[in-house]
Amino acid sequence: MRPEQREFTETLRLAAIAAVSAAATATLVIGAGRMLLPDTSAEVARPELVRVVAR
Repeated sequence: MRPEQREFTETLRLAAIAAVSAAATATLVIGAGRMLLPDTSAEVARPELVRVVAR
């Protein structure tokens, strides 16, 4: 393999590692946030924050 091809292959490998690491980190952070924060799924929308414009 030529040095240019080896460098390109190494770049692709590192990009794949970065993408997997980012996905794993995001999954862990979201999971931790859901465990630590109270469940707010019961509050769909507070009426004072929703404005309906009828025309």
